[in-house]
Amino acid sequence: MIFTSLSFLFFFLCFLLLYWWFQGFKSLKWQNALVIAGSYIFYGLWDWRFLGLIIFSSGLDFLLGIYIAKSSKQSQRSLLLAVSVAANLWLLGFFKYFNFFIDSAVSLAALFSLELSPITLEIILPVGISFYTFQTLSYTNDLYKKRIEVCKDPLAFFAFVSFFPQLVAGPIERASRLLPQFQNRRVWKADEAVVGLRYLLLGIFLKIALADNFGVLSNHLLDPVLEPNGLNSILGSSCFALQIFGDFAGYSSMAIGLSKLLGIELMQNFRSPYFAVSLGDFWKRWHISLSTWFRDYLYIP
Repeated sequence: MIFTSLSFLFFFLCFLLLYWWFQGFKSLKWQNALVIAGSYIFYGLWDWRFLGLIIFSSGLDFLLGIYIAKSSKQSQRSLLLAVSVAANLWLLGFFKYFNFFIDSAVSLAALFSLELSPITLEIILPVGISFYTFQTLSYTNDLYKKRIEVCKDPLAFFAFVSFFPQLVAGPIERASRLLPQFQNRRVWKADEAVVGLRYLLLGIFLKIALADNFGVLSNHLLDPVLEPNGLNSILGSSCFALQIFGDFAGYSSMAIGLSKLLGIELMQNFRSPYFAVSLGDFWKRWHISLSTWFRDYLYIP
C-alpha cells in the first residue's frame, strides 16, 4: 500500500478521522494505541511476516532502555547497550546481506579450486528495517549517554518505532525529537494541517510527475539494447538523477505532510541537493536524516 494509491488514501482518511476523534479522550493511550494498530496494519499489508521483527525490535529496546536507566554500574550499562547494538545490527545485516556473503564465499572458494554448495535462502528484505533499526538505536544510545529520559510508556515507545508515515522511507528521526511527541498531547491546528496538505501534494507531484516520468525516460535512454551513444548516456543519467530525487524527496515530503496532519513534526530530509556547490555541501542537503544520523552516532559517537 503506497502513499500515492487510492487504497492508502481511503485508509488514511479513516485513520485521520478516528485519530482526532480520540483527541476528546483525556488519556493519550487511545491515540497512541491507534497509531500502533494503524501502523501494524499498514506494515502488515506489505508482508505480515515482517511484523514479528518490528515488534521484537521495539520490545527489546524498550526493555533494554529501562534496564540501562536503572543500572548505576557503567559496565552493566555498556553491556546492555552492546546487546541492543548487536541484536539490531545482526537482524539488519542478516536480512540485508546474508545471500551476498554466501555468494561471495562461494566465489572466493572457487578461486582456490574449492567447491562449496551455496546455502541461499529466499530472504526478502523487510520493508523499512533500516529506518526503524536506526531509530531504536538512537534511543538506547542517547539513553546510555543520558541525553534523554527513559520511556516507561510502552504505547508511546511502540508508536515512536512503528509510526507509519515515516516507517518505510524515512526521514530517520531521533528518539530525542520524535518520542516526546508521543508522550505529549497533540492538538488539531488548522494552519498546520494546511501546511501538511501542501507537503503532501508536493510529495505526490515529485513522485508521480517527476520520478515516474523521468524513470521511463532514463530506462529508455539507458537501455542496453540501444547502440551506445554519448548524448543518450548524458541525458539518461540526468533523467535518472531526477528520478531518484523525485522518489526519495517525494516520499519524504509526503511523510512530513501526513505527519503534520496528525500533529507530529518530522525533520526536513532534502534541501535542494542538486544546487549544492560542492560534494560536501551535497551531502548536507541529500537525505539529511541519514547523513546526520551517521555523523551523530558513528563518526562523532
